[in-house]
This record gives sequence, structure tokens and C-alpha cells, in this order.
Amino acid sequence: MRLPSKPVLIRICIYGPLLAYFGYLACQRYKAEQAEENAAPVLEGRKHTFTLPDGKSVEVVEISEDQARQMGLDPDRSGPPSKAEAPANAAGTEESKSPPAAPAPAN
Repeated sequence: MRLPSKPVLIRICIYGPLLAYFGYLACQRYKAEQAEENAAPVLEGRKHTFTLPDGKSVEVVEISEDQARQMGLDPDRSGPPSKAEAPANAAGTEESKSPPAAPAPAN
């Protein structure tokens, strides 16, 4: 049996290991995602279904404070974690709602 030409052999030597390497990484990522999905905690509690104004329905599960702490949440904090309070104005400063006046052109 005759071997393929030299350019074909070079391409096989370059792309073969690359395809094998990226295929291996894809399999590892897939296995990690599957393990992560299987390890998700099962929430047990009262379930409520709400219908949003756009027609979608959302299922909400009530959990205890201990379950929230196990999930890494802090039930003692009030309000959503993404909202930051605005800093208070310093005493003696006045807030101006209008933009500063533009300088008059010199003719």
C-alpha cells in the first residue's frame, strides 16, 4: 500500500493531535457541567406559581433560613444585593438641578 503524499501527511500530523486535544477538552467540560447539574441542591418547601404581566409563569420555592445559608446566601440582609444606597450629601452643600450657565460669547 502506498502512503499519501507529503502535504497530506503533514496536515494529518498537525490537525490530528489538535482535534484530539480539543475533543478531550470538550469531553472534560461536558462531564464537569453534568456533574455540576447533578450536584444542584434539591429545594424542598412550599411552591408557588406566579404569572408575570408578559404571560410567563414563574415557580417560586420558599426555603428556610438554614437552607439559604447552606446555599451561600445571607438571609439577614434586607433588599436586593445589587442595590447600593446613595451617599448622603455633606452638610452645607446645595444640590443644583439646572446645568451651569454657559459663558457669554465675546464679540
